[in-house]
Amino acid sequence: MVPSQSRLAEVLNALVAQGRVAVSETRTRIAVNQLVGPEADRVASLLDNAGWSDLEIADEGGSIEREQVADSGSGIRITATPPEIPAGIDAVVTSAGFASLLERPAAASVVWVEGLQWVIDTCAVRYCPWDSTGDFTPLDASPNPAKVVRLLGRDVSVNDLGRWLLREPALSVAGAAAFPWRVRAASWLLRALAQEIEPDGKLLFRGPPSARFFVTDREEMAPSYFAAVQSVTGWVYESDRELENRHGLLAAEIARTSIRDGGEQDLACILSPALEGARIAYNFGITQQSRDTLRSLGDLRKTVSDDAAKLSDTTRTLAVAVIGAVFGNISLIVARVTLPEKSTFVGQAALLLGVIITIYVLATVGIGCHYISVQRGLRREWKSRLYRFLSDDDYSRLVDKPVRRAEVAFWISSIVGIVLAVLLLFAVYTIAAAP
Repeated sequence: MVPSQSRLAEVLNALVAQGRVAVSETRTRIAVNQLVGPEADRVASLLDNAGWSDLEIADEGGSIEREQVADSGSGIRITATPPEIPAGIDAVVTSAGFASLLERPAAASVVWVEGLQWVIDTCAVRYCPWDSTGDFTPLDASPNPAKVVRLLGRDVSVNDLGRWLLREPALSVAGAAAFPWRVRAASWLLRALAQEIEPDGKLLFRGPPSARFFVTDREEMAPSYFAAVQSVTGWVYESDRELENRHGLLAAEIARTSIRDGGEQDLACILSPALEGARIAYNFGITQQSRDTLRSLGDLRKTVSDDAAKLSDTTRTLAVAVIGAVFGNISLIVARVTLPEKSTFVGQAALLLGVIITIYVLATVGIGCHYISVQRGLRREWKSRLYRFLSDDDYSRLVDKPVRRAEVAFWISSIVGIVLAVLLLFAVYTIAAAP
């Protein structure tokens, strides 16, 4: 046995399809107009059985009692209040009501649709069978075609794609209940792929050569075409940062591969090959950028290696200077100690030689410190001008840490060399220069 509400939806949809009645729905009320007596009696019974309340039946002459409806004439209007609907949920029974809801701005993130066979999750709204439960969280930011689609007329517009773009492009949305959403989703997504929408509503893809298509909100397209529209639009609007680049590449491919002045079916059928061409062009551009990035990283690695090598050379030079100072001062001390007591030893000359050797060590350290200071300043300039694409962590790993290890070796050598040079100079002063 068909549930009462499903039967109500079937009867109302059939009457609307025959053009015999008009139905309007809101969240709190349904109105069925232009009924004749027997039809009005049947609709009233279905509303009662489905749990609708506050039935009001009237014609041009005023209210009609329930038992008199079947014998009444034409022009009857029935209004009723739906069963209780949870807060934050919209609900529709008829296809006409669903189509009307889709024309209005989305007021709820969950919509119950009588007759829908399965859940349809979009970026911003969930459409599901009546009385469905479960949590649904809209995405924080819905794709906005206004960033890339130019409107050339006052009567044309583009919609936020939140309730038209599926989270899973391959999801099946078949069924009569989903028809109002399908046809509108296809047309709005196709509009979002155009570069311009002209005053007469045609979609312009500049190319070259230019191509124009005209879409409506009424034409049904094959499931494979609809899936292609969802997939292509999802790729274009996947990344807000890459939106302009991807949108331009796809538009150029559509203009290059399509016929001229076609309809939405013609546009939908060439989306898959156009997407393939756009992806190739996009990946080629990314590859070129990657090559430039790798070249920059290679230059950076070579620069860091050269700096580390020069600092190592400075460290070795310092080590040679320290060794020379050690042997020179030790030689002076040994010469003074090994001479007989009455031998003449020129103490002032020995002290002067020790001072010169120590100054040589200090000068070598100073040159190394100046080199480190200059290179640090240059690296700060590199970071802000040439390597802004590197994060702080990557820059630290690629530059700061290798250079710091080389600097540590220099500072250790400098400290050891200065200490040895000063101690040996003191020894020369106290021993070799003594009378």
